[in-house]
Amino acid sequence: MTYAWLFAFDIRPVITVALIVVLAGIIAFVGDRVGHQVGRRRMTLFGLRPRYTSTIFAIGFGMLIALFAVAFVALVNQEARQALFSINTLRDEIKTLTAQRDQLLLFVREAPLVFRNGEAISRPVLIDTTDDEATIERNLTALFRVVADHYSHIPDVQPYPQDLTPAARAKIAALARQIKTYAPDDAIVVPVAGENIFRHGAMSISFNVFRDSMIYRKGETIAAVTIANGHDPQLASAGLQQLRIAITDNAIAHGMPPSIADTPEASVAAFDASYKRLTDIKGPAIMTATAARDIRASGPLSTELTVAASR
Repeated sequence: MTYAWLFAFDIRPVITVALIVVLAGIIAFVGDRVGHQVGRRRMTLFGLRPRYTSTIFAIGFGMLIALFAVAFVALVNQEARQALFSINTLRDEIKTLTAQRDQLLLFVREAPLVFRNGEAISRPVLIDTTDDEATIERNLTALFRVVADHYSHIPDVQPYPQDLTPAARAKIAALARQIKTYAPDDAIVVPVAGENIFRHGAMSISFNVFRDSMIYRKGETIAAVTIANGHDPQLASAGLQQLRIAITDNAIAHGMPPSIADTPEASVAAFDASYKRLTDIKGPAIMTATAARDIRASGPLSTELTVAASR
């Protein structure tokens, strides 16, 4: 752990700088030797005196050092290339993104969220799949209008248009065809927010559809939680809460709509009795939730709780 920071440190810039220094040193050495030879041989350039010629060679190699350094960095480092040749573009992009961020933050502050995308906005409705497709489509359209009318009175939210848009009609028709394939099981239709709906924004309605299939048989285990020490009140309380969450998560994974799975039927008395039994156990314990009856996806999620010492 003492040297863990070394692995998080990006050594590439250090290597790049070291290579630049080495390259500059080599060029400087070559320039010095060339200047020395020019001075010794009293060479002239463009008819200038040897002293001036030597100075021009020294300056030229200094310029070469800078040129080679820039070229080397641009060659091996993409960020450096962007900084050298696209700095104005990057500055404009940063300015644009900053302005968009500020507008979004202002919008969120002034327009609090009313419904989250996919959040249930009405109770689930069972649709009979033995009906013909046209009847199912009419039932879905009627449900859509009922939900739209109900939410047309929410303050500061623009109501859904009374006439369904062609896109909404097409989605309902496609949904009717999908529901018809669920036969002989019925379909569970849950009206949900079609997108995040903010105050002063427009209402958006969509449907989530589930097959009303059998998900648990009576006595089948839904969830189980192991407690390290049931006699510990804090562990016992945390275990009950964990079991409650596990029941919901397991039911959703089996195809139950979240709005139904979020309210499992286990009486307060049952949880109190489980807590008392749990705190009487000194050592590991296991809590199990089983189906109190045959349970379909439409619910209710009826459970029975048992507590036992765990070996």
